[in-house]
Amino acid sequence: MVELKLEKAFNFLKDRNEHAYLIYEVCNAHLFFILNLIYKYFVIFKWEGNLMKPIKIGIAGLGNVGEEVAYQLIKGFRVQKNLFQIELVAVSARSKNKKRKVDINNLKFFDNPTDMVLDNNIDVIVELIGGDEGVAKDLCFSALKNNKAVITANKALIAKYGKELAEIAEERNLFFSFEASVAGGIPILKLIREGLIVNEITKLTGILNGTANYILSEMEKEQKSFDIVLKEAQKKGFAEADPSFDVDGIDAAHKTIILSALAYGKMPNVNNLTIKGIRDITLNDISYCNQLGYKIKLLGNSMLSKNKNGEDELCCSVEPWLISKNLGLSSVAGVLNAVQIESSLAGSVMITGAGAGGEPTASAVLADIVDYANETKLFSFGRNSNDIKNNYNTIPYTNKFKYYLRLNVVDKSGVLADVTSIFKDYGLSIESFIQKSNQEDKTAELVIITHEAEGFVLNDSLSKISILDGVITKPVCLSIYS
Repeated sequence: MVELKLEKAFNFLKDRNEHAYLIYEVCNAHLFFILNLIYKYFVIFKWEGNLMKPIKIGIAGLGNVGEEVAYQLIKGFRVQKNLFQIELVAVSARSKNKKRKVDINNLKFFDNPTDMVLDNNIDVIVELIGGDEGVAKDLCFSALKNNKAVITANKALIAKYGKELAEIAEERNLFFSFEASVAGGIPILKLIREGLIVNEITKLTGILNGTANYILSEMEKEQKSFDIVLKEAQKKGFAEADPSFDVDGIDAAHKTIILSALAYGKMPNVNNLTIKGIRDITLNDISYCNQLGYKIKLLGNSMLSKNKNGEDELCCSVEPWLISKNLGLSSVAGVLNAVQIESSLAGSVMITGAGAGGEPTASAVLADIVDYANETKLFSFGRNSNDIKNNYNTIPYTNKFKYYLRLNVVDKSGVLADVTSIFKDYGLSIESFIQKSNQEDKTAELVIITHEAEGFVLNDSLSKISILDGVITKPVCLSIYS
């Protein structure tokens, strides 16, 4: 390959400069490295127009992330200034005239983002619209089918259609990447796809939603209820007007699906996951757990193991867990995200940082653009898309865990005895116990930390406890992370 490149350079020299060609004849054997430098100078710099063709970018969606990506492309970020010619040539947004920190008047504007794919002056479509259906889906599929590279931050789309999109990209030898879809500015997909490529990954645990983590952190810090902190988060822009995707665990579920696909080649269906949000977490839960040495975090969990027949089993869930204050994940507060990976060679790896926001997410989008500019050859999911098992079935956790239980009961004799009697029937034992009575309404909260137990056994016992005469509300049950 090098010899061919040198021959090309030397023919160039011969046509233009006989003396330079003589240098080749004399020094061919002894000064190879000098001639390589000559090649680099004449071919790369003199023929720059052919080899350094500007990369033309079109952005669909100019929200916080899209605006920041556009701004960075126009002003020129660090790598772009030094190595690449990357040019933003077109944008699409709901409003052309909205006030922004970036001037788009000199850019081609598309009212309909899907029209961008027909523009031969655009090399890369950056989709920042969001949503797993509608225009975002149409744009990404259409772009790949029209031989455009695609970069997206759309976790819902990737969780649902990622395999199909990757298949089209591979068939056409096109770049398709989505680093920004999980954990914002944290390069977690690159870490799995490139840094840990030789490792067998067995477990992923992540604080994947900054809104939920902020609410839980503020509840503990300010001693305020969920409803109050949620309203404050909405005012600060940390939560959407409709916070359902964040506080009910859907957003974290999409991200957990993507991480599972990269780590194991198995992409669960979101409808097959255990998903629980944080709406039922009370200030009392925060306080009790603090007393017992724990913090509550909404975790996306994914674990691959073998059953007794040697077959793969994937456990996958999003739900609140108790985490010991001694563990690193417990200290990840506010809007930060974190992912912990258990791998065969590198061991336990944890990475943390800003999981959302214009600048951190733009950082991930721009990193994908640089990969495209570098002509980085990689599979979107770190493996051939044909090897990705779509809609992979997940099972409940088979591991034994300790559990946190909170029961709201009538404060009278015999209730606790009834609860412990059911525990005895199911072979469950109590490690810690707290009782807080309310004299005004004659009720009490019973807080129990169990010894390790199987989940299905605990659930069966709770179904019996919940219908006891003295139990007022449905028991709250949270697993304890280990």
